[in-house]
Amino acid sequence: MQAQDLQKRHAIRQDVQIVPTPGDREVVQAAHRRLLDDPGDVDALFAVAAWDEIVGDQDQALELLNRLVSRKPDYPGVWWLRARILKDLGRPRDAIACEEIARMYAEPEIPEYVRKFPF
Repeated sequence: MQAQDLQKRHAIRQDVQIVPTPGDREVVQAAHRRLLDDPGDVDALFAVAAWDEIVGDQDQALELLNRLVSRKPDYPGVWWLRARILKDLGRPRDAIACEEIARMYAEPEIPEYVRKFPF
């Protein structure tokens, strides 16, 4: 059996739906309160942006991530989430650019040939 046949046979391609819980809502409400006190709170910006992405408000999530990137471009995970949102918005070139930036920020001590491995 060819490698491609094995991959097709054993590939699991299933969309995953994230269902927000009451605990998630509490965290996001707390993040919203923190943003009222400090609009530049990067942790709160990321939490609210991730929530907005989960509930389908891609445009608002992207706006929050843009604010976050302008304050702290090396914030963990921001470029990956931004890439996913841009892909969902039909902007594949921008998504690829974000993935490349994410790779630059991720694990700089790992050798270049390992960091270029596609995940």
